[in-house]
Amino acid sequence: MERQWTIKKLFHEEDIRFAIPAYQRAYSWEWDNDKKQVKQFIIDIKEQNPQKKYFFGHFLFEKDEHKENRYWVIDGQQRLTTIVIFMSCLIRELEKREKAGEIINDEDGETVDIWRVKELYIRLKKDYKFETVAYDNPFFKSFVYEDNKNIVEHSSSEKRIKKAKKEFEKILYDASITDILNWKKIIDDAVITTFELVGNDAKMQATQIFAFQNDRGKDLTVLEKLKAFLMHKIYSVSENDNPESEIKDIETVFSDIYKQTERISGLSEDAVLSHHCTAYLSGWDAPMDNVKKELEKNQDNKEKEKWIIEFVNNLKETFYSVEEIEKRAEQNCAVADVMILDSSNILPLLIKLFHYHKQNEDLIEEITRKIENILFKLEYKIADYRTNNFRHIAKQYSGNEHDLKNELNNIQISGFQPWWNFNDNCINYFNSTYHYHNHIRYVLWKYENFLRWKHRTRELSPIEYKNKFWGKRLENTVDHITPQNPDFRKYTEDFKNNWLNNIGNLTLMVRGDNSEKRDHNPITKIDLYDSDFYSHKEIRDELNILAEQGSNSFWDEKQITERRDRILSFIFDNWGFNK
Repeated sequence: MERQWTIKKLFHEEDIRFAIPAYQRAYSWEWDNDKKQVKQFIIDIKEQNPQKKYFFGHFLFEKDEHKENRYWVIDGQQRLTTIVIFMSCLIRELEKREKAGEIINDEDGETVDIWRVKELYIRLKKDYKFETVAYDNPFFKSFVYEDNKNIVEHSSSEKRIKKAKKEFEKILYDASITDILNWKKIIDDAVITTFELVGNDAKMQATQIFAFQNDRGKDLTVLEKLKAFLMHKIYSVSENDNPESEIKDIETVFSDIYKQTERISGLSEDAVLSHHCTAYLSGWDAPMDNVKKELEKNQDNKEKEKWIIEFVNNLKETFYSVEEIEKRAEQNCAVADVMILDSSNILPLLIKLFHYHKQNEDLIEEITRKIENILFKLEYKIADYRTNNFRHIAKQYSGNEHDLKNELNNIQISGFQPWWNFNDNCINYFNSTYHYHNHIRYVLWKYENFLRWKHRTRELSPIEYKNKFWGKRLENTVDHITPQNPDFRKYTEDFKNNWLNNIGNLTLMVRGDNSEKRDHNPITKIDLYDSDFYSHKEIRDELNILAEQGSNSFWDEKQITERRDRILSFIFDNWGFNK
């Protein structure tokens, strides 16, 4: 392989094949999120003068030791994948236009042989020229190469592949034939530099180059940098003359980790890594520094090697645990509750609980319910608590559930500091007159489910509470029953100070209904409370009584007090204040 050439020349060798190693991350370029790499790719292509060279960066390849013409893409896989998706769409668009009778000539007036372009970039004889990571490749082959529109995407990376292809198809469909051929020429002539790794030291060289690039601000995740560091470290500390098998073991583990990153929806790979290091490593530094310090505590090379292998295997287990935690967080259980209340401080301890007790769901629920009780009192209080020791508890936990339960029992009563008036501060918050905070949604959701439980009907799931599947207009919001700025009466100062923002005047409301309700007297909008929410039915029944009394009736102190007392009775029973 030459050090500098064009994209067209890179693909030109007849038997050349490119593949993404399983231990690399899957397709991660976005179209419309923060980074917008795919959109920037097409902007660059559109703005590039086809008569000038477009520099498309550096690529690092490792030559396959068994298949002579296969090259593993170590660096540049996102760019190469995007090129293949784009060229596949471009070729298909040219085929459609040729079939429709359009003349496909290049700038010299010569007919473009589309089949040759297809052989160059997509498939020669029976073999495709590019493969993405193994677990996404069946989807990539069917959806990108074969244009199977019925195949269903599952992983996040498959969704990103689908988004890129669909956006490219729209752009190419609307483009003139001149623009399409200009874009093809820009890709063909794009200049790249390459570095090829061969031989027994190829993997060691790859990790060294990776680490060198990372130290110079390469835009990689911390997990990718850590992978490169550990692969290089296992090479350097191994006392095996040929440490290829040890490096392959690390590669295999990271292959499983990257599969899991695509199955986790709520956390980035670096966030999972950070929570893992909090849970398992003794220090509090950033993950990379923390790992390096822990590793250096082992003086013997064999101990270093053993530590690395144990660390990466535990890290893989953590990624599997986080997937399970996310699944539990979609169900009505204590895991979901603590994830809603304070996921960042609780995840390290949840990871440890799943590590030691994943076969004992009842124990996990019991311990997590105690944690939820503590988090509830930390969240709803008249005090300024500045201590949350759950990360310390996670770091110290080694599987003794009896000691953990005793510790949590004590914290439920006294909090994290002996001078806290833990229970009374929470009671005082709910006995106060102002509760109009966004976090009161959690309490109102729990009250709604309490009413549903009493009526033996299906409870609102955490997904429904968070409206994970719906748009902003359908989000549950906290709404005033009698409005903040009424168009039908003037509130007294006493009412505004003591009743307007009281929990008895607050309810969960779908955003669209909230905007429809506006500032009107609620007895004129009773139909908005005719919903599946049992908390709404309570309000509706009381409003019907008021409506029968005449138009001068209002949702007032009496109704707010009665509703407040019902909700507070539930709160004090549910969170153990009445014991």
